[in-house]
Amino acid sequence: GGIFAMYTRSIKRAHFELTNRCNASCPSCLRTGPNTKRQLSGHMVQAGWHDISLQDVKEIHSHLPDLERVQLCGNFGDPAAARDFVKIVHYFIDNNIKVEISTNGGLRTPKMWASMARKGVLALFAIDGDEDTNHIYRVGTRFNRIMENAKAFIDAGGIANWIYIPFAHNEHVIDKCAKLASDMGFSSFEVKKTYRVGNNNPGHGPEIKLPSKKYMNEVVHKNTESPIRCKVKETDEIYVAADGDISPCCWVGCQLWIKKYSPSTIEYDAALASYYIDFDHSFRTNSLTSIVNSYVQKGEIYELSWDYRKIPVCNKNCGNNKWLDRYLK
Repeated sequence: GGIFAMYTRSIKRAHFELTNRCNASCPSCLRTGPNTKRQLSGHMVQAGWHDISLQDVKEIHSHLPDLERVQLCGNFGDPAAARDFVKIVHYFIDNNIKVEISTNGGLRTPKMWASMARKGVLALFAIDGDEDTNHIYRVGTRFNRIMENAKAFIDAGGIANWIYIPFAHNEHVIDKCAKLASDMGFSSFEVKKTYRVGNNNPGHGPEIKLPSKKYMNEVVHKNTESPIRCKVKETDEIYVAADGDISPCCWVGCQLWIKKYSPSTIEYDAALASYYIDFDHSFRTNSLTSIVNSYVQKGEIYELSWDYRKIPVCNKNCGNNKWLDRYLK
């Protein structure tokens, strides 16, 4: 019991959602509307566009003197779509903070990607297939542009991993893509065990079917339940959403976002709601230290709620094997 271990030590990691803008309309993504023809979900329309600026990053960093590494990913956007993306990456590297970038690779130019190839930068390119299959899930991306960008980054000395989500439509080209990754100089080719089933409402965009069992995360076809192991608690980390709200992790951040911009879509019980309604989460209107302290004060309530499995998002993501068993080894 007691206070979140993460907040009794200094925060060394931060996960930034630099923007909620993206060039893609992936069917399983929460930003994508019911019709995948480039439509946005209601909460996205309600929220409007948000970006974390270089100035914002400097402000947050001023409260986190022990920051060692940052992850640029988020729930709804691709970091490369953020206005200050380039400046922000260089700022972190100049301050000896390691940077992990998660991207679909389809944005910006080969020249810009070459400029990202600095010591301390790791780029995770999410590419789910070859020229004939990647766009079936990564709707709106152009495979040739992705390859040009990845090649420019790697050829300039950048360290890149190819992350692959298998589906029924791309399972047959996994070996081909693994060879391409090796030939191009990717440091690794990692196949995620998928749990994504896509947007399968009849008449709403492409139907995304699951791959064979070999490539499927067990949680899809077997209800595995284990004690909640809070990922954040083990990594001393905070999450910064594109609108400036601070949460312990991206999953809690996602719930906070949807509660804020689409209140009718999710039912919250009192235990869950109590985390979100009695303090200001935004670093733009409240100091980061004060926000973190507000979470500290809730540490015992959180842990009690884990024991009683009261927070669905914690049960789902850190109370089964979904995240403990993500990659095909």
